[in-house]
Amino acid sequence: MSSHAHHEGQGHHHHHHHGHDTSDHSAAIPQNVQGDLAAYNKAHFDAHAHSYDNTPHIVETNKKWVVPPRTPIQHSDNFGIHIRRIGKAISETIPLSKDSTTVLEYACGTGLVSSELVPYSKSIVGVDISEGMIQQFRNRFEKQGLSSDQVKGICQELKGEEGELDGAKFDVVVCSMAYHHFDAQNLQNTTNVLASFLKPAGHLAIIDNEPDPEGQDIYKGVDKNRLGHSTGFSRSHMEELFSGAGLSTRSYEHVTSFLHREATHGVFLAVAQKAQ
Repeated sequence: MSSHAHHEGQGHHHHHHHGHDTSDHSAAIPQNVQGDLAAYNKAHFDAHAHSYDNTPHIVETNKKWVVPPRTPIQHSDNFGIHIRRIGKAISETIPLSKDSTTVLEYACGTGLVSSELVPYSKSIVGVDISEGMIQQFRNRFEKQGLSSDQVKGICQELKGEEGELDGAKFDVVVCSMAYHHFDAQNLQNTTNVLASFLKPAGHLAIIDNEPDPEGQDIYKGVDKNRLGHSTGFSRSHMEELFSGAGLSTRSYEHVTSFLHREATHGVFLAVAQKAQ
């Protein structure tokens, strides 16, 4: 990616989008999972999967994407700007080939990011703990006429156990806007698990929120039961996670910004590579 492209800001804010609306979603979630982050998020996303791409807070947030030169623009095409930016950023940062590249998207949601990678990939496997999300994911690609050989959705929590995903390894593993939903104490293990699905020389791409410049909690008003790490991820934090997983950091770049509650939130793409 050229330095010019960095400042244009390509990327997105998507899928495991926080409940920025003020309604109380907890009613839809069984009491017995309130304390378990993975189960809580699974219940939340199952309950909202059918309307996820059109929920009011997502449409509302998307009307206010900030595009350089920092002029807020009205944009009601749900995630369109972000999704295109993230696809572009990934394709410019990681070598992809329509003939050979295999992709795993973990916490894939309804497939917004995967849909951007279809033109650059031989095959994509989307994995999510929410059956509701995976159903929407499958619907999306069936409508596009893609076979399950090209794009497949699997409802599963990956734990790095022998034989998961039939032992498949991938050229690229992507995880977008989900790290802040994972258990903060377990992020190194999560990163290790994702790295374990890489082929030699494969790339891991993580997209999430940059830290607030003042170190503030960046998810004000969000249901804290659904959050793990809530202050964003710095370059050094990502480098530490990558290094702990035996990967070499290749880049950490700002990809876009969005305006929420009068505050601007930055989104990054961090890429690391497995040894040959």
